[in-house]
Amino acid sequence: MRPTAIVFDLYGTLLHIGALRERVRAAGIADADAFVEAWRAKQIEFSWCCSLMDEYRDFDTLTRKALTYVLAAAGHELTPAAAEALAAGWLELAPHDDVKPFLAELQKRSVLLAVLTNGVRASAERALRSAGIRDAFDALLSVESVRAYKPDPRVYRLATAHYACDPERLLFVSSNGWDASGASAFGFRVAYCNRTRKPGETLGYAPAITIGALAELNAFLE
Repeated sequence: MRPTAIVFDLYGTLLHIGALRERVRAAGIADADAFVEAWRAKQIEFSWCCSLMDEYRDFDTLTRKALTYVLAAAGHELTPAAAEALAAGWLELAPHDDVKPFLAELQKRSVLLAVLTNGVRASAERALRSAGIRDAFDALLSVESVRAYKPDPRVYRLATAHYACDPERLLFVSSNGWDASGASAFGFRVAYCNRTRKPGETLGYAPAITIGALAELNAFLE
């Protein structure tokens, strides 16, 4: 069954978070891989805490707060200007190598495409344009509309409301295992793009398909 639309997560799925490593090194932080991983983990942890506390703070704010924490935990000090320059890296992430070719192929097929992101809409818009892929998407859906974060069902419901369809009519693509689980629990058909070959999630909500690169979805779509 051809999906009504394909909905993509943004950070980690379309945009390569690892691209932050060069900025981290430029800031004088030696172990850039570990730093970026810890920053991302704290960013997501804060988003979950805000949802559970029913106390929404936008993703840009959480990103900066997570950076402050990780800098302190690693024993690094940056000037406010340097820290702001580092946080601004989230607005200029490069896409994964497989993203542009796959999106171009989907556009040839006239498939409706959307982004569903935890990010602030204006920031996500800027990041997509910086990556050169904004024009591929007919919709950019942000959690700002519901003031909660994935995997809250209210977030996934933004996509079903936009396309006026049941969850199983949408294919959701994410490289975040927890997001893939949440989307599966909601009822989406889910493609888990596991580029780094992490162990499969064990929460009990299996994706419809697990892939190592976006191009592998072509066979599934056919």
